[in-house]
Amino acid sequence: MKHTVTKHTVTIEKIIPGGKGLARTADGQVVMIPFTLPNESVLAREDTKKSGYLEGKVERILSPSPARIEPLCPLYGECGGCDLQHGNYHEQLNIKKGIVTESLHRAKVPIGHVQKHVQDTMASPAQWGYRYRLRLKINHAGQLGFFKKKSNEFLPVSHCPVAAPGINSALAELTETKALLPLSGLYPELELLESPADGKITLVLRGDKHKTPPSTTLQALTKIPYIHQAGWVSRKGFQYLSPQADPLSQHVRFGEKSCTLSWSGGCFSQVNPGQNEQLIRLVCELAGALSGDLSGKTVLDLYCGMGNFSIPLGLCGGTVTGIEGNRESIHWAEKNAGHAKIKAHFFTADVRETLKQLSKQGEQADIILLDPPRSGVGKNITLLSRLEPEKIIYVSCDPATLARDLNLLRPHGYMITRVVPVDMFPQTSHVESVVLLERG
Repeated sequence: MKHTVTKHTVTIEKIIPGGKGLARTADGQVVMIPFTLPNESVLAREDTKKSGYLEGKVERILSPSPARIEPLCPLYGECGGCDLQHGNYHEQLNIKKGIVTESLHRAKVPIGHVQKHVQDTMASPAQWGYRYRLRLKINHAGQLGFFKKKSNEFLPVSHCPVAAPGINSALAELTETKALLPLSGLYPELELLESPADGKITLVLRGDKHKTPPSTTLQALTKIPYIHQAGWVSRKGFQYLSPQADPLSQHVRFGEKSCTLSWSGGCFSQVNPGQNEQLIRLVCELAGALSGDLSGKTVLDLYCGMGNFSIPLGLCGGTVTGIEGNRESIHWAEKNAGHAKIKAHFFTADVRETLKQLSKQGEQADIILLDPPRSGVGKNITLLSRLEPEKIIYVSCDPATLARDLNLLRPHGYMITRVVPVDMFPQTSHVESVVLLERG
């Protein structure tokens, strides 16, 4: 029996989280269509019926946006990574501001208030070649690649235009030499990390934490051009092949000050170092560190990692306490603080449990900074108000969980005074946000 294909001519209203365009059919049904831009008229066919909406695919662009351009990557549309390459960079920035604004509005922040305080998206210094950390899948043939969009089907990749040049050089060598074939089946994925300071590449194997990769294979990997050192994630934590491994590092400037941040392959680090430096400056500005001195101010840095914000704020005079669940990151935060000669104390602990303890003990902080994982903080965010900070600076990588957390926190005496979308991931619909809340 022949399947009937239903098609609709629709106009794209906006781009929503996930990068799809939202439109409505003639009878008012919501349809979500990837690879579209706002105000485009498209002919789309129904792909999947979901509860309350349809998913569609573009058959033809009837009226293209002036912002539509030809994607740079030959795998675009097939690879599960980028989803905005078809729009010019100015349009990408507008889309991301819209995603953040819409998320806050849906969390019942009054739309007038949101429009007043959401700034234009902070552009990335580089739109291509910005990723200094790239995670790839390893298939049974030892090839590297990504999953195809909306599937677990493997797509071989030997070059990624958003990856830094050194990572692409290493990726090309690994592809040509088939050096990963002995590890196929043992480790399903790896990360290539490029140190922003010196360009050295670290290869990190990820998989079953109870397995140890053959040392001969790891040694062979480090002999491949562009691979400086190798390591793996084990049940004991992150381990390097060599005990004399070099750290990854980045030199950052903020105002008249500067510092060098270092970390290992077992730590979280921002993938876009150029934008990370701008993000650090923004956080210091919101804390009041660029217009004055934080001397006498106590700073509580939650989810502090290796001290990405703690060290700059400490150099600006703040007395910093950092909390982080990753022991390896805390090790490097302490090393970075020692190198910078700042007043800081770091603790490996669960952030949510620590917040409960601090509130029970009646502790206070002048400034609270938090940079949680994608899941956000949840109901425990209300405990921040018990520490009576003058300012709360929330760095988020997910507008939906950010909006939820802000909606929970706002009734506890804090006003949103600035919202800055930050483009950490050009060519994708992912957007970071920095929100300043002040006691009011």
